[in-house]
Amino acid sequence: KCKRLFKIEIICVDFSISDKEETVEWNENAFMKMENLKILIIRNGKFSKGPSYFPEGLRVLEWHRYPSNCLPSNFDPMNLVICKLPNSSITSFEF
Repeated sequence: KCKRLFKIEIICVDFSISDKEETVEWNENAFMKMENLKILIIRNGKFSKGPSYFPEGLRVLEWHRYPSNCLPSNFDPMNLVICKLPNSSITSFEF
């Protein structure tokens, strides 16, 4: 069985142009097959839950209003160069 990976390296989403704020319902495993993801920027979105996985190669994490109180437990932040989580629910940065 062939494992299919996505070649996406950058995701930048800005919800600030929306007139009404709706909660984004999404699959918390969305980043599981994105092994090449290096930059993740999410601004002004209200998500139903936080991700259960981040790729090891993630270098930039900017997520305004990050919805979870911690980063995924299996995530090693050694490659992170920039980590901005303004107005987030983060209560712990333990790894």
